[in-house]
Amino acid sequence: MTSIEWTDRTWNPVIGCARVSAGCENCYAETMAARVALMQKAQGRESPYLKVVDVERRRWNRRAVFLPERLGDPLRWRKPCRVFVNSMSDLFHDDITFEQIEQVAALMEATPQHTYQVLTKRPARMLEFLNWLGPALPNLHVGVSVENQEAADERIPLLLQCPAA
Repeated sequence: MTSIEWTDRTWNPVIGCARVSAGCENCYAETMAARVALMQKAQGRESPYLKVVDVERRRWNRRAVFLPERLGDPLRWRKPCRVFVNSMSDLFHDDITFEQIEQVAALMEATPQHTYQVLTKRPARMLEFLNWLGPALPNLHVGVSVENQEAADERIPLLLQCPAA
């Protein structure tokens, strides 16, 4: 469960990111990733976040990694819910292949009782992927985050071209 008011759960089959605009300046996920990495390290556990965040600076190291072991998480959720996909990254980061994103989409398709919410600051890549994927998934909602009018003017027209439900 999550305290994010517009969703019920988060699902992070991808972690890590790279700053792409002014909207990334106060990224909560960077700070949270560093905190989680340090806590897991202190507990003697290996943290996947150590691969994607500079814990000293509390900044992304510009890498993103796909975590296939997390793909099955939505299969365990019996109650239909709204799922924020990749609250700790951007699904459309350049390090993530279309084949990996397709695996995420396949899980979405296999769990039609859930509504998946994907936000990105990389709408051109999202548009390219959705066109590559084929017919829109009826339980996938896509959006772009915008921090100012310039970003809105750049990202929203690309969002509007996306073949989405």
